[in-house]
Amino acid sequence: MNPTTVRSSFPPSTFVWIALLAMLSLTSCKPEGFINKVKYRGETFLNTCETFTADINKVISANSNASKLAVSEYDNTDFNYFYLEPGQFEIKGDTLYFRLASDLEYAQYLDKGIAVHVNASYKAVSQLASLESDAAGDIGTLKVDREYYIANRKPFFVYKFPLAGKDLAGKQIMLSFAVAKYKASGDLKSFLCETEATPIGTAMPSCCTAARWEPVGLQSVVGAPKLDVKAESFRYAGFTGTIDVMFMENSAKLSDDSSFSTMLITSFVKKYADLGYKITRLDLTGWASPGGTVKLNENLSQARADALKQGLTALNGNIEGLEINAKGMGEDWDRVKLLTEISSLTREQKDQVYAIADDATLALDQKEAKLRKVAFWDTLVEEVLVKARHTFCVMDFKYEGSQATIDRFAERLPVASQALEQVASTVISAKPYTKGADIQAGLASLNDLLTKKASPNLYAMRADYYIAQGNISGAVADLERAAQFRDAQAGNYQAAAQGYKITFADSYSFEEKQALYNQLSQLTRERPNDREVFFQRAIIMDKLGLLDAALGEYDKLMDGSTPTAAQLNNRAVARLKGNMVTMAKADFLAAAAADPKLAEAEYNLAVVCAYQGLSRETETHLDKAIALDNKYKGMILNNPVFSVMSGLPRFDKYRE
Repeated sequence: MNPTTVRSSFPPSTFVWIALLAMLSLTSCKPEGFINKVKYRGETFLNTCETFTADINKVISANSNASKLAVSEYDNTDFNYFYLEPGQFEIKGDTLYFRLASDLEYAQYLDKGIAVHVNASYKAVSQLASLESDAAGDIGTLKVDREYYIANRKPFFVYKFPLAGKDLAGKQIMLSFAVAKYKASGDLKSFLCETEATPIGTAMPSCCTAARWEPVGLQSVVGAPKLDVKAESFRYAGFTGTIDVMFMENSAKLSDDSSFSTMLITSFVKKYADLGYKITRLDLTGWASPGGTVKLNENLSQARADALKQGLTALNGNIEGLEINAKGMGEDWDRVKLLTEISSLTREQKDQVYAIADDATLALDQKEAKLRKVAFWDTLVEEVLVKARHTFCVMDFKYEGSQATIDRFAERLPVASQALEQVASTVISAKPYTKGADIQAGLASLNDLLTKKASPNLYAMRADYYIAQGNISGAVADLERAAQFRDAQAGNYQAAAQGYKITFADSYSFEEKQALYNQLSQLTRERPNDREVFFQRAIIMDKLGLLDAALGEYDKLMDGSTPTAAQLNNRAVARLKGNMVTMAKADFLAAAAADPKLAEAEYNLAVVCAYQGLSRETETHLDKAIALDNKYKGMILNNPVFSVMSGLPRFDKYRE
């Protein structure tokens, strides 16, 4: 049979048009920026640049808080594989590993010929760029295609970027994403939907990886000399005592009462000598009452002063160097006015006495004559004038004992008073701060003492009280004052002040930290063989955010030498802030082993273990830290790194 030929009723040109229409129909169904259609979890996704960009923006937004520390939400005590929680980073070996919070659903986009390129770069924030040796650069590109994602998605997808020796510690990590189309041959065809490089976490002055650890309170150990602050006791350098010796009318003779006064003076001179105070000067001022002529009273007042001086000749002979001065001053109108005020006279009578005494137009004899004419003259004599016939004795005493002294006691007190006896017996003590001491009382005493006797030891002592109070700036200022005395401990005071500045630099502004860094850099140039200064600068580099520089300094200083526990601990702090979690933990463990009494290392180990979700290890290290220093008990609750663990029953003991 001959084959049957079927002929179409349409001309050939019609088929061409049908094919073109079909192609146009297919094209018109694809939205703008079309990537692909993928079935994922029972749902078909039409992927476009718009959906891709929206998903990437969600990822960036979920990872934009640099100050939030991503702590393990689970208890990983019984797991031993390498794990990271969403939002955690680690530099291990020469590779950067990290997980993103709310990561992109890669399986929704990946298909044959389609991959997502993740481009990573880094840079220092502007405040630190001038201090960084490697302020910015590219890390590399991670090609995530279907095969790569399937091979690396379990137990969870982790980004892995080889670093090739780049220093990322402290740097701001930047990510950008793009969809890549590949030919069947495997060659790159084109890029779609490229996003801008965006920081993972908000750039902050303390910078990037370190910022998340700031609220945790990682503990550095600053080497500073232990100051030899000693208790001190002081006596007053001297004081002044007074006594009033009374005389009969128109008499310069020592009466029985006057003789008793001289015996009283002699006895108290001896009593105060037994307490270490020697009398050095006696000023005897004789006075008379207005009751005779001015000339008569001038002579009488001098005679009264001389009489008392004669009565104290025994003192003059027994006390070497004693100076006794006797001088008559005439009529004592000031005493008259004072005694008038406390007399039984009426207000009108008192004002009458004041008017006469203060009348500048009257001579003294005229005042006396006018005073004699007042109606209340007898009362005035009995209550006022009789007590204006006296010699006022002022005695200066000087301490000659073995104790240190402060300024003289300023107030004049009666020589036979209990108040003056108390002054002579007073020993003013200053004791160094001890745990549990009354800080406010200690500071009040030292504040008063330092107004009278400034010394380097007392300033250093007050600095200890300030530290206990939390007043770091006050402590530093006092230690710097102590150093200005330039005694044998001046260098130690200055070193201690520097140490406190470094220890508490976390509370400083960025500018203050940078100023301290500049000071230490100057010291390294002046003292190139002083390794401690270099270690201190490394700590400030860490606190400033210059983590790669800090780690470089630590490695250089510790190369070829046996590091101390403090040095290992401090390098570990910088490593932890720089995302070198495994290396940091190894350093902390080595520090604790080198010095089992280093509470800082135990606390820092608790921080690392809590970050990793290792509850039993966290508890062990917290217990050790608290046993060494109870202050760490107060650093657990409200601490973000312990936020998950603190809810476990075994952590209830830290609430007590």
